[in-house]
Amino acid sequence: MIFVSCGIISSASSSSAMVRYVLHYFRFHGRAEATRLAFKLAGVDYQEKYIEWPSAEWEECKQRYPTQQVPVLEVDGKIIGQSKAILRYVGREFGLYGKTSLDAAYIDQAIDTAEDIWAAVNDTYVGTKEQQAAKTKTFLTEVVPPVYASLDRQFAVEPAGEYIVGNSITIADLFFFTAVDFVNFVSRGANSLEKFPKLTTLKSRIASDPKIAAWLAERPPEPPYQPE
Repeated sequence: MIFVSCGIISSASSSSAMVRYVLHYFRFHGRAEATRLAFKLAGVDYQEKYIEWPSAEWEECKQRYPTQQVPVLEVDGKIIGQSKAILRYVGREFGLYGKTSLDAAYIDQAIDTAEDIWAAVNDTYVGTKEQQAAKTKTFLTEVVPPVYASLDRQFAVEPAGEYIVGNSITIADLFFFTAVDFVNFVSRGANSLEKFPKLTTLKSRIASDPKIAAWLAERPPEPPYQPE
């Protein structure tokens, strides 16, 4: 469902029995996708506000956001910015943030490790076509493998189980999954996990969850990656 205005819904318009969630983002998977997966996994209804980019709409909408960036999650008219803050919020609300504070710390450890991918990928969109191609090669060969190696080590030790932390999916798994998806997208479909069999198994296990699999089957494709 699409929320068609960048104006914020006041809390008075929401049912007292249910929280009204609206996720504001571009028509990309990107940094919003882990939060989408959390909603799907939890079976919690939410709305999407898709913003065209670049556009005058974006220039107007971003003035309403605390960091002038997206994704933004609207919770009964209250706004949360920053993708990881959003993901941690819904993780706590939906029981996807572990069972103990120590679990949460290990979850944060994995998320902060995978964040190195997102922090570096934006630079591949900057510069001439030739510069972007060179940056993309560096990203795929020098940035991504050490991140995967660190996650691989984390997945091999306690408190890992079938998933990064324990035997049920947490937001660490969702963040990992969407980061790998985006790396594969940037690499134009190549399997970036080829040298990491344990992580390959983990990603497949996450994708096979019935609720996640249903979303993956119906979600719109990511727009082509075309450095210019």
